[in-house]
Amino acid sequence: MRIQPVTAREPLDAAGKQAWDAVAERRGGRVGGPFGVLMHSPAAAERVARVGDHVRFDLDIPAAERELAIIATAREFDVDVEWAGHTRLALEAGVPEATIEVVANHGSVSALTANEAHIINFVRDLLGPKRRVSEATYTALHTRLGDRTMVDLATLVGYYSMLACALNTFEVPAGEGSRPLPPIAR
Repeated sequence: MRIQPVTAREPLDAAGKQAWDAVAERRGGRVGGPFGVLMHSPAAAERVARVGDHVRFDLDIPAAERELAIIATAREFDVDVEWAGHTRLALEAGVPEATIEVVANHGSVSALTANEAHIINFVRDLLGPKRRVSEATYTALHTRLGDRTMVDLATLVGYYSMLACALNTFEVPAGEGSRPLPPIAR
C-alpha cells in the first residue's frame, strides 16, 4: 500500500471528525476500504461517501443487478479489494456463482440470462476501449429500465470506477482470505 489508511477518528481535526462520522453513518460505524485512504482528504471522503450512499442504498435497481454491475466494474479495473467485497454481496443478492465466474474470467455472456448479459455488456462497453455503450446494449437496457434507472446505472458504474481509481492508485489490498481476481490477458 502506498499510503497508510486513516484508521482512527481521534487524531483528526474537527472537519476530519465530521467527515469520518458522515462516512461511517451508513457503513455500520466503520470507515474502511477506499474510505481509509480517502480520509487523507476528509472533504473528498465525505462527498464521495454521499454519492456512495445514494448508489448503494437508494437506487431502484435490484440488488443482484447492482452488485453485478459493481463486480463487472471491479473486473474492468482489476481492483481486488472492490472485487472481494462485492462478490460476497453479489452472492448474497442472488447472483449465481457461474455468472460471477463469467465476470471474473471476462468470459462470454451467451449462457447468462438476458438481464445479466445486458448489465455485463453495459459495463464492458462503457469501460472498454471505446468507452461507449453500443446501441444494442443501450436499447435493450433502456427498454427495460427507462431513463431514470439508466442514469442511475451509469452513475453507479461511474462511482465504482472512481473508487477503483483510488484503490488502484494507492494499491489498497484485499483482506486476507478474500477471493482474488484471476489474471486475464488483455
